[in-house]
Amino acid sequence: MFSTTPTVFVLSATGSQGGAVARQLLELNWHVHATVRSLESPAAKALEALGAQLTQGEWDNDGALSAAMTGCDKLFLCLLPAQGDSDLERRRAENIVKIARAAGVKQVVASSSLGVSMYDKNEHVNSGSFFEKHIASKKGVEQAVADGGFEHWTLLRPSLFMANFLEPKINRPGYVDVRDKGCWTTPVTAETNIALVDHEDIAKLAVSAFQNPVRFHGQAIGVASELITPQEIMKTLGEAAGKTFNAAFLTDDQIAAQGINSQVWMRFMSDYVDLKQLRTMVPLTTFKQFLEREKETVRATYK
Repeated sequence: MFSTTPTVFVLSATGSQGGAVARQLLELNWHVHATVRSLESPAAKALEALGAQLTQGEWDNDGALSAAMTGCDKLFLCLLPAQGDSDLERRRAENIVKIARAAGVKQVVASSSLGVSMYDKNEHVNSGSFFEKHIASKKGVEQAVADGGFEHWTLLRPSLFMANFLEPKINRPGYVDVRDKGCWTTPVTAETNIALVDHEDIAKLAVSAFQNPVRFHGQAIGVASELITPQEIMKTLGEAAGKTFNAAFLTDDQIAAQGINSQVWMRFMSDYVDLKQLRTMVPLTTFKQFLEREKETVRATYK
């Protein structure tokens, strides 16, 4: 029986999600194409060594994108928000979708955000907030995919990344104090079950969707790996790092005073994921298992 090996164009292939998707596809002996800012970066060289075909180019370089997508029948779409322009992500997605269609791509798996599930239901999203603008752009990315005319498409909506507690993501506001002060100050409550996700699990779902396009077609899937309280997160992290960490909880008045009302959405993430259903799709990773796998990065982060 005649068959051809699929070729997937992977956006953000040197990032956590895109890199995981690219590696897992290459392990299946599928072909992977990607654009990178620099062909000489360590991440790009590592990916190329695994067999990926790389083209130098930015996301706004139509020529590089078109060349890199030539011969691809599938696309993993994963974009980052742009500083100072909350709508740029949506515009980029619409442009990339057009280029993909012209290149002959038949299937798209896109990664956006669990916040879109709240946006769809008009729940826990403060009008005019940064979060609303961010999620509206993510929704626009999803709409571009759904309206793109592809034979099959799937939307993945990841929750809070486990990798936020490790280098390099830990340097972001809201997480860096875990490393520097041993305390995670958060707008959730002590009882909140936070939906944490391992980027490798997102990749597993993306790969499964690529392998089973009919089964996953048209689905918008909230993605988490484990539901866990803030103090349990700190305890598990502390055991892995050999340190003591604690969680502290902002009051509603403190949240309002600091102007971070939009972050309250984290309290409700667990309402938008179905771990039982997710486990029927792919094996899921606990935070403890994630930290064990990433133990070298744990050591480097908390040395």
